[in-house]
Amino acid sequence: MPAYGEAAYWDQRYQREPTCFDWYQGFSGLEPVLKQHVPTTSNILHVGAGTSQLQADMVQRGGYQSILNTDISSVVVQHMQELHKSIPQLQYRVGDARSMPEFKNGAFDAVIDKGTLDAVLCGEHAGDNATSMLDECSRVLRPGGVLMVVTYGEPCSRLPLLLQPCYGWHVELYVMGSQLQQHLKSFPTQLAPIIHGPIDAHMLESYDAFSGLDHAHFVYVCTKHARGTSSNGSSSTAV
Repeated sequence: MPAYGEAAYWDQRYQREPTCFDWYQGFSGLEPVLKQHVPTTSNILHVGAGTSQLQADMVQRGGYQSILNTDISSVVVQHMQELHKSIPQLQYRVGDARSMPEFKNGAFDAVIDKGTLDAVLCGEHAGDNATSMLDECSRVLRPGGVLMVVTYGEPCSRLPLLLQPCYGWHVELYVMGSQLQQHLKSFPTQLAPIIHGPIDAHMLESYDAFSGLDHAHFVYVCTKHARGTSSNGSSSTAV
């Protein structure tokens, strides 16, 4: 199994593949959800940014004003700093989403993850690393802030992680794809035809409701309540 949790793996990969690439969805697909939940004035942390073009499009096409992008690979951070040096709204920093002591509690209005949790769950010590990542994302979010997780992970695999009481998140689910009309006809849709949601994850009768969908991506929008604690019991409110 590739060492997805190791910087050396990603350094080597990005040296081979420096071209910009967006996992799952780019700005065009995510724009309606972003506009619904993340104001353009938000102080945003984008974890595991890689070579994504999402953050540049959020600034140039969406009007977002402040996005700090982190990645475990120093190779890709240096590359993206150079690529986007003319966009002052974007900052890049080497960082590990599983441990972010450089950021204070409640430092951000929004945290965006597009594929990083998936990579963590594919690596060694997946459960512990996923918990560490979600703990940190919760800690650095201000009360009322949102964690937006873009993933191929179905509710049966992601909601047990995201709905842990220790986080105090209200979770809404969006399902994205072009062949979903029949499967999702009983669920409300408020956005474009290929984006179904928001669906209150707390009201799903079964986590298996969306299992087996082909070519679908899932967006979990986790809103932090006024108070919440990490899984290790420490307070995650702002200081």
